[in-house]
Amino acid sequence: MIQLRPYQQLLIDQIRAAIRNGKKRHILCAPTGAGKTVIFTYMVSNALLRGLRCMIFTDRIELLKQSDGSLARFDINPVLIEPKNRNIDLTAQCFIAMAQTFMRRKDKLEYIHIMQSVDLVIIDEAHKQTFNGLLDLIPETAIVIGATATPMRRGNQECLSKYWEVLHQPVQVQNLIDLGFLAQPLTYGLKMDLKGIAMRGGDYDPTAMAERYSERKTYRGVIMNYQRYCEGRKAIIFASNIASSLEICHELQKAGYPARHVDGEMNQKDRQEVLAWFKASPNGMLCNCDLMTTGYDEPSIEVVILYRATASLPLFMQMVGRGSRVTETKKKFWILDFGNNVYHHRLWEENRDWSLKKKRTRKGGVQPMKDCPSCEALLPSVAQVCPACGHQFEKKEKKDEPVVHLQLLTPTQVRELIDKPGLIKQKVQLVKMKQVRVRDVLHQMSNREEAIEFIRQLGYKRGWLFHNARHYKCFQS
Repeated sequence: MIQLRPYQQLLIDQIRAAIRNGKKRHILCAPTGAGKTVIFTYMVSNALLRGLRCMIFTDRIELLKQSDGSLARFDINPVLIEPKNRNIDLTAQCFIAMAQTFMRRKDKLEYIHIMQSVDLVIIDEAHKQTFNGLLDLIPETAIVIGATATPMRRGNQECLSKYWEVLHQPVQVQNLIDLGFLAQPLTYGLKMDLKGIAMRGGDYDPTAMAERYSERKTYRGVIMNYQRYCEGRKAIIFASNIASSLEICHELQKAGYPARHVDGEMNQKDRQEVLAWFKASPNGMLCNCDLMTTGYDEPSIEVVILYRATASLPLFMQMVGRGSRVTETKKKFWILDFGNNVYHHRLWEENRDWSLKKKRTRKGGVQPMKDCPSCEALLPSVAQVCPACGHQFEKKEKKDEPVVHLQLLTPTQVRELIDKPGLIKQKVQLVKMKQVRVRDVLHQMSNREEAIEFIRQLGYKRGWLFHNARHYKCFQS
């Protein structure tokens, strides 16, 4: 029997408690690498021992039925509902079904019977809209558990709260890193100009993005930064489309690196041959287009190269997560971001509070970040120690500003105040009291950091700064 980790047992206990309180539909939320498959397989195993009937829906059946997977380790032998299997044993106690296959057969009597008789339903990668139709078919008496690392819906997608009652999230990425269950990421980013790239289906147009990367010869930056930070380490590269993946693969090969390309249009034999090569290559570089985001587990990956931008937080988390597995010799991994993804979505390892409801997209400016002066790793602005090289940042002592009474100041006193360096709080008060304009204060400032803090305390978005900086001398130096 597999020994559960403490947080895995905690998650199961939380779901069981909610079931006792009458909740039927649960989101099991745990980061990539936390062992979601182990958790729900454990629950299926216990349900089968109690004589209950179980169904697992997935869109990655190959991963679940592999000989060394969780189902095999729990000695579970389910009946498979997939395109090539049409002779279904209706007396079976456990099923694994391809979501698309089941939906095509849902009106047949034998499949109606199966669905009406299940007691426990597991939905793997439950954030995907693929499963919306299935959820309407499940009887109200069944317990439904949806497993996902990224319970999030955006834009016109149907809200998760329409289908699910409660979300369980007992552990964060950083918790798993601290416990040694996930590798420590070292993040490096290169700013990419994405202006003019249209959005399609809620994300950047892949063709336009590929053309931009090709025009700018961004692959040169990939090669240069790979050489600088993590040369010789096994890497996976995510491109925006097949043409872009083939191009970066060709350029890596020209530079002397062992790179191969894989995509969904290749036949299964060729794809498996490339993946077997990559698994056996300690310094291999695998180029692909979204194909290896979910359902692909290769712990030896040490570098994740984002040769694309994405507006999708789930996709960003899934891509980076491919490098997060730990091994006996691997405790850290590298992220090379060539699409402003870290600025847009924040660092991969940051804590995130997921919700069944849609959240408004954060607008205005980019995530406050800073570069390590020693190794140029990308860090949050509040970081005191660089995880990549150990550089310690000096703590800036806050100086108490003299208190100035701002009521009923004469124009001369106002001018004297805004001419003085510092006194940021007082200048903010003057603006809020409409005794002085923002631009009058900024025109008198010569210190860039002081001006940024002034704008921040006013509550202006960072985007305002970037739009108006050209008008003020403090930003010209």
